Amino acid sequence: MASVFAVLALAAGTFWLEAPKLIRQKHRREFVLFAIFLLTASALYVLLVLEVVLPNPFKIIEWMFGWIV
Repeated sequence: MASVFAVLALAAGTFWLEAPKLIRQKHRREFVLFAIFLLTASALYVLLVLEVVLPNPFKIIEWMFGWIV
């Protein structure tokens, strides 16, 4: 559980360091993408730390592009 708190603390620290600069410089799109990527990466890493079995993303790619072959 300490690992989860460490991941969340690092994500919060990264947000605290980077977000004000993006907001001050009025980089709205970059701020939104930064927040989305940070949340996604944090969530996936927390799931990895908790040893949750995630589906293989290759299956989705194979389903999407399987008709080409």
